[in-house]
This record gives sequence, structure tokens and C-alpha cells, in this order.
Amino acid sequence: MKKLLIGLFFFLGSLLTQAQVLKESNVVSLKDSLTNVIVKKDSIKKPYKIIPRVSTLRSAMVPGWGQIYNRQYWKLPFVYGGFAVNIYFIITNQAKYSYYKQQYIDNFKVASPPSSAKITLYGDESGTQREVTSSQLNTFVNGYRRNRDGSYLFIAVVWAANIIDANVTAHLKTFDLTDDISFKIQPTLTSPDMMNAVYGAKLTFAFK
Repeated sequence: MKKLLIGLFFFLGSLLTQAQVLKESNVVSLKDSLTNVIVKKDSIKKPYKIIPRVSTLRSAMVPGWGQIYNRQYWKLPFVYGGFAVNIYFIITNQAKYSYYKQQYIDNFKVASPPSSAKITLYGDESGTQREVTSSQLNTFVNGYRRNRDGSYLFIAVVWAANIIDANVTAHLKTFDLTDDISFKIQPTLTSPDMMNAVYGAKLTFAFK
């Protein structure tokens, strides 16, 4: 009976040991499987692809969107800075244009216009008045109008430059620079009339 109990004890011990080993083996196997799945998932991750047409359309719709699509975030301050500066000049010149135009109407668009009139210059908080003629005031009006219209033109230029930059950058980023394409310049020697040798150069494009 004693031998039977001892044998049973050793038998149960071996079962527990095998179960523990099997459990540890399953844990290691599960970890390896998860690692393989993660590595496989990372390995099949698609590379970021830039499409020039998409970049161009986005810049045309929203300035700077094409640069974001091309992942050239450092260009955004230049794009929005160009718009901000011109918008500031539009607002400033429009305010001065409206002010001097109203001064011109009040002083010279009357039944008996004077040869000159005293006006307060725009932004002069002291209220000091300056005597100007109709021609001088009209020069102020036309000058600030031209400045305002010029700022509108520069906004269009900045917008167009933003579109062109996005398009060119997208094409450069998608240009094939692999070893499949090669370009060589080789010297050549020919004899068209079988008498005199002619030296030249040969351009060779190789596509693998």
C-alpha cells in the first residue's frame, strides 16, 4: 500500500510538471504568433503615395492643402504669410481710399468747388489740418485705389504660385530615381565618307 501511494505521488508530480511545461510552451508560442502577426502587419504597410493631380486640385481649392498633402509643412508659413501681408494692405488701402474719396466728395463735389480745402490726414489723431487742392486729393484717392487693386493681384499671384509649387513638388517626389533607368554619354568615332574620322558623343538611355 505504501509503495502504491509513493508511485501515485510521483505520477501526479510528473503530470503537474508536464502541464506546467505545456502551459509555458503555449504562452511562448502565443507570444511568438502575436509578434509574427505584428511584424507581418508592419511589413505589408503600404508606402505613402503622392498623386500630382490630387496635390494640384487640393492647392487650387485651399491654399496650403497641397503642401500638406506633399508633407512639406515648412512651406505653410510662406503661403499663409503671403496671403496675410496682402490682405493687410488691402484693408489698409481700402480704408484710406474710402476716407480720401469721401473728403474729395465733401469738399470738391459741390456746386461751387473751391480751389483748395483743409482736411485732416488719415490716422492723424491730433486733428491737424492740411490744405490740399482738388488735384492733390484726387491723387491720394487714385493712388490708394491702385495700391488696393495691386494687392488683389498679388493674392492671385500667391495663389497661383501655391498651385504650381504643389504640382511641381508632387511630380519631383514621384519621379523614378531607381537604378532601372540610366543615362550615359559616350564618345564616338565615325567616318561618313570612309576617309576622314569624325569625333562626337553618343547619348544612351538604358531601361532595365
